[in-house]
Amino acid sequence: MKRTYKILPLLLLFAGAHMAHAQSGSVSPYSLYGHGLVQPNAFAFHQLLGGTQAAAQSGLYVNPAQPASYAHIRYTTLDLGGTYQGIHQATESASLWNTTGGFRNMGIAFPLKKWMGLSAGIMPYSLTGYNMLTSGTDADFGDYLQQYQGKGGYNKAHVGIGLTALKYLSVGINANYVFGSLDQTTNLIFTDNQFNAVRLHQRTLASDWMWDAGAQLRLPMGSVQAVLGVTFRDGAAIRSTYSDVSYTYIASLSGQDTPLDTGNAVVDRAGVIYLPTQMAVGLEFSKPVKDLPIAAWSVGAQYQVTEQTELLPFWSGTLPWLTSEAWTPVYAENAQRISLSASMIPSLAMPGKRLKSYLAEVAYRASFQFENTGLVLQNTPIRAWLGSVGVGLPLGGRAIMPGDVKFATLHIGAQLGAYGTKQNNLIQEFYTQAVIGVTLNDQWFMKFKYR
Repeated sequence: MKRTYKILPLLLLFAGAHMAHAQSGSVSPYSLYGHGLVQPNAFAFHQLLGGTQAAAQSGLYVNPAQPASYAHIRYTTLDLGGTYQGIHQATESASLWNTTGGFRNMGIAFPLKKWMGLSAGIMPYSLTGYNMLTSGTDADFGDYLQQYQGKGGYNKAHVGIGLTALKYLSVGINANYVFGSLDQTTNLIFTDNQFNAVRLHQRTLASDWMWDAGAQLRLPMGSVQAVLGVTFRDGAAIRSTYSDVSYTYIASLSGQDTPLDTGNAVVDRAGVIYLPTQMAVGLEFSKPVKDLPIAAWSVGAQYQVTEQTELLPFWSGTLPWLTSEAWTPVYAENAQRISLSASMIPSLAMPGKRLKSYLAEVAYRASFQFENTGLVLQNTPIRAWLGSVGVGLPLGGRAIMPGDVKFATLHIGAQLGAYGTKQNNLIQEFYTQAVIGVTLNDQWFMKFKYR
């Protein structure tokens, strides 16, 4: 147990430091809205399964979206992962390619008892990154260019516990610490150089706790089992501070702009950002393997709804839906997502064929999800879809002492997806993404009868 207390703070410190410098992982203009683009609450294994996590139980992989699953962890488990993405962004008249990627997440879980497990980890909650340029003409000032830039986002660190409350029922809870910053800049540059350019810089800093909980009911059905899972995250007002400054400046082609007069400044105004309520329900059928903490095959489905109309980027004062004050939500609709997934290990799924090759030991996975994001622009709902295929490559195991277990799995996958539409002068994004991660499993806290 002492080993856990020593290693866990060091891992979280390393990941937190890395995340603090890795928040430019978005290049999407849609990250302008709300808190940016919300990232998958999953490590590589479940990311390739399309986020069908509410009903997922595994003794080998960390599942931060369903804290009840921690009760089924059988080994000390470390999950690390990242992505690399190529994005084709297009309107009716123009298009371009962008790329982004890097280290994304890390988590650890280990069993406390046969019926109880603990987990901790860190990952991005949302990412913001965009650089857009528009032009126009004003009757008084002539032609102008307007540039919109944004970077940053929010991270989420979790600590959670899951336990088997009854023989077939497990429950769990996560405490999530949300922290990070979001920087947005708007530049107004006039073609007529007798008018000085104007810049508005806004920064939001957030740090606070939120909670989510989950439950799973396992239903044995002969050689197959069904798991019904539900997760719930209550809406959370995250304590935040907001600063902005507007000033005129002389623009330079070298990038060394010269500030002039400050027009307005707000420093560290206290308030909140609001993360919306979210609920998911999932069902998974799988074939357990005797004496192994994995399934021979599984198929799953999940429905998730997020009350995006509650979302607030920054708000000072009483939350608007608690007063009679008129307000316009950032998102006009609630988000809904449907996910489907399947996985199989041939040597376990077809034991009668006695498959012995390495490829028969590989786990093959596929998934598809469709989402109405809740964002409505120019009376057009913004929708998204994502398809995934991937493999889990066993890297072998070794034993130092009799009964000691050490092994690893390399997760590699490809995803294809689309976000948005070209209709009504909007932008459609088509992206390809490589997902890579590794899971390290080790058996700790063993009591040996012989030394």
